[in-house]
Amino acid sequence: MQNRIHRVEITERAQTLLRRIIEDNGPVLFRQAGDCADDVSTPVCLPAKQFPIEHADILLGRLSWHTEYWISPAQFEYWKDTHLTVDVARGEAAADSLEAGQGMRFVLRARLLTEAESAALAAAPPPRTGADRIL
Repeated sequence: MQNRIHRVEITERAQTLLRRIIEDNGPVLFRQAGDCADDVSTPVCLPAKQFPIEHADILLGRLSWHTEYWISPAQFEYWKDTHLTVDVARGEAAADSLEAGQGMRFVLRARLLTEAESAALAAAPPPRTGADRIL
């Protein structure tokens, strides 16, 4: 059986914070914040049922506990050759992100996809969009 290639993953440290947030708030999702050309784009953690996903938004992947990671079409075009890892760092999060006030914030680590990863993703079906989303 072939291993599935993922565009986004999460570190154990970030999973620990994510689990705490889910226990306090219920299901959540990540939405990519910032300009797609911004090297310090930040993942924002939001309540899953309260944040509107646009029809054109792209599901980059799923993380632990069914947590979805969404980005805009422009961001997907910019990041399409990149593997993203959600991690945590000390510091304050954006006020609208659920980890705000915990002294930690979610951050992204990025690397280019390998040729094999790019080829596997090119052969796979296109990513889901907000138009495909079922609540």
